[in-house]
Amino acid sequence: MMDEAAADLTNDASTDYPLLELVRQYGRADSHYLMGAVGSAAVKSFIGFADVFLIGIAIDALFNDQPLALPLLPDAWIPTATEPLLTLVFVGTLVIAVNAVTVFGGALAEFSFGVFAQRILHRIRVHAFDAAQHRRLDYFDAHRTGDVMSALNDDINQLESFFAVLISATVWIVVTLVAAIVYMSVLNWQLAVFVLLSGPFIAVLNSWFSRRIEPLQDGVRRERGALNALLETSLDGIGVVKAFTGEAHEYDRVESASRDHVRARFRSRRLAVRQAPLNRLVAGMWLLATLAIGVYWILVGPPVLFTGSLTTGELVPFLFYMERITLPLKNLSGVIDGYTSAKAAAKRIDGVTDGESEGECEIADDTSNSGFAVENSHVCFENVTFHYSNGAQPAIESVSFAVESGETVGVVGATGAGKSTAVKLLLGLYDSDDGTITIDGEDIRNVPVRCLRSAIGYVNQDAFLFNDTVRYNIAYGADGAVSDEQVREAARLAGVHDDITELLRGYDTEVGERGTSLSGGQRQRIAIARAVVDDPEILILDEATSHVDTKTERIIQDQLSDLVADRTTCVIAHRLSTVRTADRILVLDDGEIVERGTHEELLEYDGTYATLWNVQIGIADASTA
Repeated sequence: MMDEAAADLTNDASTDYPLLELVRQYGRADSHYLMGAVGSAAVKSFIGFADVFLIGIAIDALFNDQPLALPLLPDAWIPTATEPLLTLVFVGTLVIAVNAVTVFGGALAEFSFGVFAQRILHRIRVHAFDAAQHRRLDYFDAHRTGDVMSALNDDINQLESFFAVLISATVWIVVTLVAAIVYMSVLNWQLAVFVLLSGPFIAVLNSWFSRRIEPLQDGVRRERGALNALLETSLDGIGVVKAFTGEAHEYDRVESASRDHVRARFRSRRLAVRQAPLNRLVAGMWLLATLAIGVYWILVGPPVLFTGSLTTGELVPFLFYMERITLPLKNLSGVIDGYTSAKAAAKRIDGVTDGESEGECEIADDTSNSGFAVENSHVCFENVTFHYSNGAQPAIESVSFAVESGETVGVVGATGAGKSTAVKLLLGLYDSDDGTITIDGEDIRNVPVRCLRSAIGYVNQDAFLFNDTVRYNIAYGADGAVSDEQVREAARLAGVHDDITELLRGYDTEVGERGTSLSGGQRQRIAIARAVVDDPEILILDEATSHVDTKTERIIQDQLSDLVADRTTCVIAHRLSTVRTADRILVLDDGEIVERGTHEELLEYDGTYATLWNVQIGIADASTA
């Protein structure tokens, strides 16, 4: 079943009319297509209903000796009742013309609806993705990737159904009802009033269903998000699954999540399928009652509360119009079901787009500071404290240190000591709870995010590569265009140029999803090349050698002096050999700096660092014994 984090993706605080807000926000530039579609639909329905009206007039003219009353046409064009053949030809010609206009109007409306739907969906899809990638990192800590993917994929697809089909269907229903009521009022306003009395019953009935279906649709989306998250996690960790023969276990988990999704969907559909028959029942009862009143009126005279006369030529088209009203009412349940689904989808998309993004609450977006540039690359942490949203204890607490321009500082400590947290704060991925972080004396919260991160080259232990060429992955680190020579120079600095040239297509070799066609060492060094291709003033290596073998680590170590030359560098490492030559080493324990100094000074101090060093040396000795 769904957990609380996934449920939070729905923005219940959004407007009560999220779909109307989407149209207002994203559809304004193409509103002329929507207006054209509505206008064409109106012409189609009003003109299209004229054929039955004309047939009714012809019936009275041919069988009841009444004149062919067509007020919009000159009398000279209208044949007399004594010319039945000419009357049939004339009315038949008008009916053909009416149908031709109807076909053209319908085609124009469908085209306009289609263009409007695709353009507004393009804006929503692109904006939703852009909003997601600019959300603060703690948003992704609180929500599963599968839920966000479900919003960006499944929910936008649901909106496509709404904009491409349901808006069109809704307009057809409304225009058809209005046109039918107008024609029925012209034929006999008293019967039209009687038909309109069914409106409140149908409105109350559909409102009741809508209020109960909407929360069920929310549940369907939550369960779908849980299923997507599970599928993504299982396939992402397929290597671990196979290594531990966990296929049966994963099958059970997916089967259970899928069953929960099916149950949620069934609960929604079980209620929705009752709506259409009830609509048809109400409409059918009113049609039978109208038929009974009309027949009695023609044969006997006006019933109680009715006055005047009623002809066969008026009753027949009137019943036809009622039947045409019945069809939209039959479709109304499907429209309402689709609307509630789309409304739930819109709320989830709003949950992605409507929230605090990076720099949104900071001076960082002030254009007065948009020209910030790092000059001396002096980094300073002053009494910095930070808690993760799900952590009671601070990840780092009252941390203070400074890194001088061109200095290399190593940061070490046990797992969970707060090493990577400090880096994430420096990158602006999180905001500190207390204290300040400055670069060249400027609080990073006052620096535009783009300026801040373009000045920092960052390599983490994951070494994620895009499913593209080696060249693309290295050039990705540049803030703007980059030459082939810059790409090659970055690869040389990272010690991976020779490996790349030995690949089948060199720098144009496709690396596969997440770089799976390369070795771990190649991936890591390409990630390092990506970090330095734009010659950043500050370089951060976050466990950059944790996933490579000893040989690859030695290669990276050999390149380190070139990589850190004239840069302010922060090396976070679990292997202490990586930071042995650093100008200074900071030792973190439980989020606090407990020791600081050079490698030799810390060994002489014989504290935490010396203990870690001795343990690692002991492991190395044991492995080579």
